[in-house]
Amino acid sequence: MIGEIPIVSFDTSAHNRLAGDTRSEILDCINSTLWFRFAGSCVEELSATAKPEDRSELFTNCCRLQHGPNDCLLPSNLLTEQLVLAHFNAPKNFDWKTVNVRWSDCERAIRDPRFFDDKQTAGEQRAFQRERKMVGKQDRERKRTKRSDIQAIFEKHGEAPPTIFQPAISRLEKSGRSVWAAAERFYDRFTKTDTDDATVEQFMSVCPPFRALVYAMFVPWYHEWIRDYQTGEKLKAGANDLFMSVYLPYCDTFVTGDDDQEKSLRAVASASDLETKVLSYDDFCTSFLVTV
Repeated sequence: MIGEIPIVSFDTSAHNRLAGDTRSEILDCINSTLWFRFAGSCVEELSATAKPEDRSELFTNCCRLQHGPNDCLLPSNLLTEQLVLAHFNAPKNFDWKTVNVRWSDCERAIRDPRFFDDKQTAGEQRAFQRERKMVGKQDRERKRTKRSDIQAIFEKHGEAPPTIFQPAISRLEKSGRSVWAAAERFYDRFTKTDTDDATVEQFMSVCPPFRALVYAMFVPWYHEWIRDYQTGEKLKAGANDLFMSVYLPYCDTFVTGDDDQEKSLRAVASASDLETKVLSYDDFCTSFLVTV
């Protein structure tokens, strides 16, 4: 457990499920026994909800979650930036747990009806979410084109493709620099430098949020290129869902209402050696109500 009070975070799909849940005891139990940690990227997605009445209902529910101990973390891109820059500026003294990634302005905005009543903000967020999803879709299409080449390598060596994500990513790390190249792209984006493998490898080893994010970016690679379509685990989470991986080390339990995201983030947590539990909304409610 991270602290004295267990910390739980919800994905957008779980927020939607909670808003439609008529069991008042769910909210009461969360507020009385857990620390609720809002993921900034989820708040952005909620603010992109098209219908004003739906946005109002979602944020009314978020306000109720603030009746108990809570905080909010930065959107995934800004959170990653803070971690990278903290390491870049003082690598020897870097401790990811001490980097300030709290989004206090968002905590206040959740309580301000003007925030979720703003049509322009909602429209801008919808455009941003669509663009991110489109980039993820295009990336998946590029990955599909090389599947035959990868599968031919397995056949040449008489090997069966890995059936789960963890050994696949481990083999990738040992066989070449693909993982470090991906990590470098993230790192260089924020530092504006040309990072070497040793730096990002060291950073990944001491920064679980960054490690989880980098590994998550290889989930489509595994799903489209590597796994046997008959026996390999299916990890079909989209780009937005995978970016949520950066929040996993910041909570004891991460809850989602999306089956594909649940499976994918659970695989990322395992590969990243995280203790975070990834649960479906239904499983969370069931286990939660039994134990309180």
